[in-house]
Amino acid sequence: MKKRKRMKLPNGFGSIIFLPGNRRRPYAVLKTINGKSKYIGYFATYSESLIFLAECNRDPSIYLPSQITFSEIYKLEIAERKTKITAATAKNYDVSFGYCKVLHTRPLAGIKVIELQTIIKNLSAAGLGHATQKKVRQLYHNIYTYAVKYQIIAPTADISKFVDIDLPKRNKTKQPFNTRQLNRVKAFADSNETLSPYAMAIIMMCYSGARPSEFLSIEKNDVKLHSRFYKIRESKTAAGRNRLVPINRKVIHYYDYWLKRPGKTLVTDIDGNQLTYHKFLRIFDKIMKITHCKHKPHECRHTCATWLDNKGANKLSIKKILGHAIQDITDGTYTHKDLRQLKKAIDLL
Repeated sequence: MKKRKRMKLPNGFGSIIFLPGNRRRPYAVLKTINGKSKYIGYFATYSESLIFLAECNRDPSIYLPSQITFSEIYKLEIAERKTKITAATAKNYDVSFGYCKVLHTRPLAGIKVIELQTIIKNLSAAGLGHATQKKVRQLYHNIYTYAVKYQIIAPTADISKFVDIDLPKRNKTKQPFNTRQLNRVKAFADSNETLSPYAMAIIMMCYSGARPSEFLSIEKNDVKLHSRFYKIRESKTAAGRNRLVPINRKVIHYYDYWLKRPGKTLVTDIDGNQLTYHKFLRIFDKIMKITHCKHKPHECRHTCATWLDNKGANKLSIKKILGHAIQDITDGTYTHKDLRQLKKAIDLL
């Protein structure tokens, strides 16, 4: 009787191979974890192997819980979470994960509290404060919560709750750029220095009111220079998503410069890659030092809001430009008239 050919397993499901030699359990089950194919079980028959592999796909806790690493849990957790978060948030998780490089290959069950705390301590020593540390601690929480959920570790083994971070610094009142400061940044933007293009970006932010994370995620395809607006697709708030932001006439040439540079996003690093907030912050701080200013990226948004208010711009236009929630639902949709009003408001600056 002709032996029936086994059905090919679906992509991403895993695989079963027959190991040669005199073995009691010759069928090995492999699963791709963190980009690498790993043996996760051995069985006497193909049927037993297939049942185990099916269970593995249904319940990740079967992946040899004592050996699964910090990195592998992160990949599983973020794959489950990505459908519920924005690309910007996912990027923040990846940055936080990068800070934990020393733990990537460590089995989760063997990691001690002191190791998690040491990473936070090193961030503090490097000048990365409460906000960054909070994101890393949240990453810990997500990973350990996932591991408990799928019974990879016991609830009592969740050590993320014992990690301490620095207290937030007392927030000083946000200050807009004054005219002299902005003129110094403009002069640097118009010079031929290596960081001059990023000074252009700072001016563009001051004349747009976009949040730093929104501005850094703008794609070139969403910038309509001829019509003088761009579209923000990603934002921390529902009101901020998919909004149209007018481009002030005074900074059109800066947008034109960045549109001609390589890369998918409007503002990129020297290799054409999207800038993370942390990289942009380092560049921003250097430019502030060069131009003798003391500001943070979010104060560009505050500058725009303050200027619009001082110039007597329409309140509804200000809300739409900044991406603030609008209570009246009839005012919450865009029309061509709206865009004209937004341009009129931004050109007051």
